[in-house]
Amino acid sequence: MRLVRYIHDKAIDYGLEYDGEIVPSEEIGKKLGREMPPTLDELIKLPVIDDVLRLEDKSFGRTIPLDEVRLLRPITDPPKIICLGKNYAEHAAETGFEPPKEPVIFMKPRTALNGPYSDVIVPDDYVREVDYEGEIAFILKNGGRRMDERAAKESILGYLAFNDVTARDLQRRDGQWVRGKSIDGFAPIGPWIDTSVNFDELGVTTLVNGERRQYASSSQMIFRPWDILMILSKGMTMEPGDLIATGTPSGVGGFSNPPKLLNHGDIVEIEVWGVGKLKNRILFESRLRE
Repeated sequence: MRLVRYIHDKAIDYGLEYDGEIVPSEEIGKKLGREMPPTLDELIKLPVIDDVLRLEDKSFGRTIPLDEVRLLRPITDPPKIICLGKNYAEHAAETGFEPPKEPVIFMKPRTALNGPYSDVIVPDDYVREVDYEGEIAFILKNGGRRMDERAAKESILGYLAFNDVTARDLQRRDGQWVRGKSIDGFAPIGPWIDTSVNFDELGVTTLVNGERRQYASSSQMIFRPWDILMILSKGMTMEPGDLIATGTPSGVGGFSNPPKLLNHGDIVEIEVWGVGKLKNRILFESRLRE
């Protein structure tokens, strides 16, 4: 099952994607015999999400062909956007560090969120060294503190692709990561939330202008999603709707030799195997005024 948020006939809605068809939220409500919440963010935080996930009858009164909608970022208002650094040993090595013994954590603001096919606008009078980081992300449907492995696994709603766009020059100047990771639009996500995939079968591929830059299996991660949750929830309350990005593998542009940073007009494609693909164009703001 894939949870989507989309625009069709100038109206924004959410629903399900099945075999190239979109089921609008109203049709889901008819099937369940109840009124649905107005947004996907709200649905995720309510017990009715479990009723949606248990739907077995795939016959609906009205569907919309997928190619007639524009997919939007699946969620807009997560309580937290938690990101990992150095969660692949090879990436830690290419940045000059040993693999971490505990998750390396930073956070992005929700204003960084961007759509799966939207442009990434770079304020290039402020940052110049822009990089991609293809990642597997997941969203929670349950929260809590001090989760055990079972609770952590059961809390995961589904998986999606994530691009942790990064301003390497700000990151280097600050000596920490938040400002360089937090620019508006520097977190494309989507194209949907896939609730049916097996984490052990996932991986991530990143292309820039068709050239493969990153390729790694989820089996290469140091900390798996439930490991992350068990460790963080010892001190941080996890909440329904939290978005967690699991870190990027080796092959990022800023640590390539020579560096392969992003330029105006570059196309970045990030695919999470079996889930879906992001495709975002990088645009330098100053060039849009020419």
